[in-house]
Amino acid sequence: MERFGSSKLRIGWTLVCLFLAGLAFMAVRGNQGEDGSQILVFGTAIPLGADSLRSHVLGNLQGIMYWMVSLVVLLGAFGPVTQWTAAAARGERLKGFFAGTGLGFAHGLFLSQVALIPVWALTWRLIGEVWPKELLRADLHGLLLGLQMLLWAVLLSRLLKSSAGLALLLTLLLRELGPRLSFFLDFGQDLGWSAGQVKVLEVFVRLLPMAQLPSDPFSPLALPLSIGGPLVLGALAMLLPAGGRK
Repeated sequence: MERFGSSKLRIGWTLVCLFLAGLAFMAVRGNQGEDGSQILVFGTAIPLGADSLRSHVLGNLQGIMYWMVSLVVLLGAFGPVTQWTAAAARGERLKGFFAGTGLGFAHGLFLSQVALIPVWALTWRLIGEVWPKELLRADLHGLLLGLQMLLWAVLLSRLLKSSAGLALLLTLLLRELGPRLSFFLDFGQDLGWSAGQVKVLEVFVRLLPMAQLPSDPFSPLALPLSIGGPLVLGALAMLLPAGGRK
């Protein structure tokens, strides 16, 4: 695991997150009264209107958690995994791809869950719940999105050997492309597409990372395409010739 960061990094990361959690615990409080909901920050009231405080808090934190967890997993493992998969021998590249992705995800899992400690503290202070099921679901989807983005980033970095940064950028663009293509899944046949074309597009969309938190309940049946698809494509990319050096 030292390949993905030193023990000092993990200790420092944990201490910073614990400090932020303590700050949130002491400085923030939610209040749901007859006049509406409000958040108190260092004693200053921030009115939220007549809507439920719980809906306000969970509605905003879901998107934040989904975005934060996925990016921590991706950025925490991308650099070391791409270095591992840059070996000259195909066997070493395959080993680096599978082992690096697994260890990188484990490292990202640790960093992302530690980063959520301030969020759980904030949730408790605002709505009196530590682990709401809505946020647990956003956390799970964020982990899966982070793994999916990591696989795509490593795959693209293998195809774009001269620029790992460009591969990372394209991965983030693919993340935004998925929700846009979902429009054609709902209205493709109304636009004149055949059922077969819509089905092919659905398979392609499931391969892509999604910037938008899914509204459907978590389904393990989606994993073979969303995770297995990029995993197989990445393994095939590792078998491509290394290419000569000038």
